[in-house]
Amino acid sequence: MDKTRFGYTNVHNGTLFFLCWIAYFSTYICRLNYSAVMPELSASGLFSESQIAAVSSAFFICYGLGQLVSGAVGDKLSPRHMIFGGVLISGVSNILIFLFHTSYAALLLLWGLNGAVQSMVWSPILRVAGEYFGGHEKEKFGIDIATTVPLGTLASYGVSLVTMLFLPWHYVFLTCGIIVLIAAVYWFLGTGRLLPHLQKIDYHTQEPEKQGKALPLKKLAGMMVSSGIVVLMLSIVIQGTLKDSVTQWIPTFFDSQFHTGTSISLVMTMVLPIINVTGAYFARMIDRRIRNELTTSVIFFGIAAAFLAVLLLFGSKNMILALICMAGVTNCMFAINVMLITMVPLRFSKFGRVSTVAGLVNAMAYIGCGALNLAAGALLERTGTEWNILFILWLCLAVGALVLTGSCVIPWKKFVQREKLNEAEQE
Repeated sequence: MDKTRFGYTNVHNGTLFFLCWIAYFSTYICRLNYSAVMPELSASGLFSESQIAAVSSAFFICYGLGQLVSGAVGDKLSPRHMIFGGVLISGVSNILIFLFHTSYAALLLLWGLNGAVQSMVWSPILRVAGEYFGGHEKEKFGIDIATTVPLGTLASYGVSLVTMLFLPWHYVFLTCGIIVLIAAVYWFLGTGRLLPHLQKIDYHTQEPEKQGKALPLKKLAGMMVSSGIVVLMLSIVIQGTLKDSVTQWIPTFFDSQFHTGTSISLVMTMVLPIINVTGAYFARMIDRRIRNELTTSVIFFGIAAAFLAVLLLFGSKNMILALICMAGVTNCMFAINVMLITMVPLRFSKFGRVSTVAGLVNAMAYIGCGALNLAAGALLERTGTEWNILFILWLCLAVGALVLTGSCVIPWKKFVQREKLNEAEQE
């Protein structure tokens, strides 16, 4: 077929990418809407700051734990049905929050459920990428799919802002839930028509265990130790913490520190995802020169640490400078996210374990963020508007991640070179 779509070799591959993009993009609409309503929720007096933070953490912890399960089963079950179920139930859980928003128990349970079912989406999407896209197209898929994160963030805050301009805050969950339900149906119908026209990639592996079935977990574990991924997990925890925790607390920070009000806080927060779209492409540009995902990540951790140092020194005094620093940090984290959460798992496509590895690394990112959100809520409730304590914590984490990731660069380089050598021998 001569026709192309979104720069892929044929219209079927381009359409499959677009369906995956819509599915994952939609999950962000029902993920960050809670962050958008946090200032209004706090002002309502329904719940304490620690309770509000606990609900936020429930999502991240359930999402992270769910990744451990969905990542493993995602290499065995139908990715089409897993993604549909995750997106569909996410929409339903948000609509139920709209109905029971005054109950803390219901809010905690339903937001945790939202996190658990959304964990069923990312790992199967990477499995789809590994099975149907090869060579440079797989790399292109990994970079392009990363744009769902900043654009989904922008959409979530945008839908939330428009809804709150006309309706009470709890209607945000109804609006977002309906949009995501539509996306679930679109994914299911679209893939149903498309999949019969697609052909899976043949990696031409010589070992029987790699032909048609996944690498045994024992061998996978050994491979992850030797490649440095086990140590890298700590860096991934920090990356997830900085990426999502900074984004989560930005509206509350501007409202409490500069008294901007919820609407202005959200408008300012929406600047970040517009900038963050570039993070994935900056990462690709640098990685094409370095050819090592971990070295690229070290560079961006260093840049993020510099922005956090400036935020600590001057951020509480100047609103524009604070916004620039936070945009810089989240842009760096999105760049690192592409390297560690997308490109690293895709290296395991030929072993039939891309979903398992993706689920594991993504789990680490969100469990860490959930734990820090609990700490941040308790910290802010105790210290009031003393944001510098939180900024110091973020800075220390960025420096720690830089050191940890740097220690894994050489083992990862050897792993990649060894696998390329094996591929050349098999050819």
